[in-house]
Amino acid sequence: MEKLLSSLKSIPEFQLLCAAVAENQSAAITGIGQMNRSHFVAALHRESPRPLVVICQDDMAAKRLQEELKAFLGEEAPVLPSRDLTLYDTAVVSRGWEQKRLRQLYDLTSGNTKLQILSWESLCQRTMPREVLLDAAFRLETGNTYSIDHLLDRLTESGYSRCSMVEGPGQFSVRGGILDIYSPAADYPCRAEFFGDELDTMGYFDPDTQRRTENISRIIILPVGETQPMLHPGGLTGLCEDLSNLIARQKRRKNPNEDLIRTLERDLEKYQNRVQNPASDRYMALIYPQMATAMDYIPENAIVVLCDQSALKRTARTRMDELGMQLDSMLQAGLLAGELCDFACQWEDFCDKLSGRTAVYFDAFGGTAYPEENPPKQLLPMAAKQLP
Repeated sequence: MEKLLSSLKSIPEFQLLCAAVAENQSAAITGIGQMNRSHFVAALHRESPRPLVVICQDDMAAKRLQEELKAFLGEEAPVLPSRDLTLYDTAVVSRGWEQKRLRQLYDLTSGNTKLQILSWESLCQRTMPREVLLDAAFRLETGNTYSIDHLLDRLTESGYSRCSMVEGPGQFSVRGGILDIYSPAADYPCRAEFFGDELDTMGYFDPDTQRRTENISRIIILPVGETQPMLHPGGLTGLCEDLSNLIARQKRRKNPNEDLIRTLERDLEKYQNRVQNPASDRYMALIYPQMATAMDYIPENAIVVLCDQSALKRTARTRMDELGMQLDSMLQAGLLAGELCDFACQWEDFCDKLSGRTAVYFDAFGGTAYPEENPPKQLLPMAAKQLP
């Protein structure tokens, strides 16, 4: 595979692409198919020291690109998963996909990921703003001193639940000077042993046997899910005030939606009594007033690769239509307030955030209309053949 990657260096179009990227200029290559795009992406990743973020139209295309890049590079690039919003009332909800998303987003914005793949679905979904995640995340290191009470408060604010024995992500337990915690940033739970306020030793342990398997010196603690009511700018009290104001506005309307008012009052009562509300996604716009997507986590110096941006644009339009129909039924059922329905960014919003970045467009056909906010400075047509 190294010979295949090295062979691109002799192709004029690839040389011009590398030169444009080095000068922070956007470029477009046309006339190449799926496998050719993977070849170019792999070679560009090897040639450039900058982070590379590749955007595909859907999860299937993202998984295929991941497999092809693994064949070229010998390493598996992470694919940011999408998730289903929890907008219906439910007893419990799985946060597995959210935790994978938060882990990848944190690694991406921290510079730990050099090659990241996203589908449009995972890119456009509203999420925790970058600044909120960085503020909520914290590090435990051996040799440092910590207040146990303060740690427990931070864990509660980040959505962790206290239990007698840690078995899954998002749980913690305290026994004397021992804190067990399972952060979404780690593959295994961690046991931290304190001597007074000093963190003496730490190590991963097997959740089945509860026996330590590996000693570590530090660990990153991430929030349990993307929507954490206590991370509202005013805390849980501020969220309750916003909900109370929203209820008052609904009641002042000429024809108030009684079903919606009951839903809002029921959720408000949960927050006031500090009862977990699995459907907190309903209030993302209140909890995080700033609209944020995965695009906000991409480092400024990253190269953003768009695979078949015409298909990306069509997917964006289709997804927004589907989301609109889904939210329509919830509005009629009184499960969601109309002013809180901003759950995804549109294609135009994405193009605005693409402005000023180094973008590379890979398209099968020429004559594509590129975003006005970031048009390519170099147009490089090719005649590539794909053999069976």
